[in-house]
Amino acid sequence: MALLTALPRRKEGWLEAMLLPALVLLLTYWLVPKDPLLLQQPFPWLILLPLLIALRYEFLPGALSALILGSALLWHPYPVDSFLSVAAGTLLMTLIAAEYASYWRRRESGRALQEEITNTRLRQLADDLYVTRISLDRLEQSLLYQPISVRSALHELREELNQREGHFDAALVHKLLYFFNQLAGVQVASWLHFAHGQSRPHQLAGLGQATEWDGADPVAKRALQEGRSQQLADLELERIHHYLSVHLHDNGNGGRELLCIEDMSFFAIHAEGIKTIEVFFQYLCNYRDARLASQELLSIWSDCPVDFATDLRQLQTLARIVPQVGTCLRYVFRAGAAAEEITSRIVQLRRGLDVFWVHQQEEQVLLLALLPFAGSNAALGQRGRIEQEMKKCCARFWDEAFLAADFFMVNEQRVTAQVHQWLSLS
Repeated sequence: MALLTALPRRKEGWLEAMLLPALVLLLTYWLVPKDPLLLQQPFPWLILLPLLIALRYEFLPGALSALILGSALLWHPYPVDSFLSVAAGTLLMTLIAAEYASYWRRRESGRALQEEITNTRLRQLADDLYVTRISLDRLEQSLLYQPISVRSALHELREELNQREGHFDAALVHKLLYFFNQLAGVQVASWLHFAHGQSRPHQLAGLGQATEWDGADPVAKRALQEGRSQQLADLELERIHHYLSVHLHDNGNGGRELLCIEDMSFFAIHAEGIKTIEVFFQYLCNYRDARLASQELLSIWSDCPVDFATDLRQLQTLARIVPQVGTCLRYVFRAGAAAEEITSRIVQLRRGLDVFWVHQQEEQVLLLALLPFAGSNAALGQRGRIEQEMKKCCARFWDEAFLAADFFMVNEQRVTAQVHQWLSLS
């Protein structure tokens, strides 16, 4: 293969392999007409030409140069015996030189590749160290300005929303504004509520020196006109009138929630900070809407967990837009101590988004596991995982209590109709 690759890789070697021995032959013939190959000299100097060319360009160019030197036999008589021995030695020397050149080239290519890989790794390591330093700086800033974790704060806010059955009041909204202060450096803001048919909003709470509602502000005006959140940068305004951003949420019943940001920490005024506020604002408002919409379900089944009802309502709304938003895995157990042990252990196997509901029904216990964004294959996989774990830890309880297991797809039907179907054993 090295012989074949010499041709396309080293095109300039062929010209050198032809011209150099031809010129040297003309020179030696002019200097020593009786011995142009210098075979009668103490050392055959011309055999160095194929050696040098083979060292540079491997075998084929070296063999060509040796062949050109050997063409001197066509126009100058040499003894055949002496010439054959020199030709064999020249060919052998060319082969050895070509093999050495090929080995050296491979070694140099490997060394160059290794050097390139090393440089790439060093560059990546330098980038990683830079990112680590930036991350440590952000962590230090987070420890200074965000003494609460996002997860714990959201959990606390959701619990308070559940206690108020999904209604915002001044105390809860003030905690929300404080959460945005810790999360994204919001300094001055106000939370406003537009009731259906009202021309001016009602301010539920404010943070800092919040001013009265300014409907003529370009950001607020555009937000109300388009029915979605707006920020100052999107409007390409040259100066700040009143609001940096106005975050709007429409609850679908004619009411609107507005979060109007008037001032933020200097280092927090960037697209990422504004987007973070928008995401959490819409998340909390959507959870509130789902909590209010799930009140009908909670009034019918008092033992239904609030998280189960709320998440189911959110998935049911999402099912109107996209298919296969989640599944409900149902287990039926024979009532008794064994069923209590089994259900408690299954709940301990909860994954990140899963929500469980243990429902007592006559002489049977139903365990409903809501699996958001899981299809039929995921439901079957979760069922197999649960049953495998149960048979490992408490096979006797499982055999005693287990009656049946199946699953249902969450769809766009009314939540109460779907739950009736899930709880029906007929």
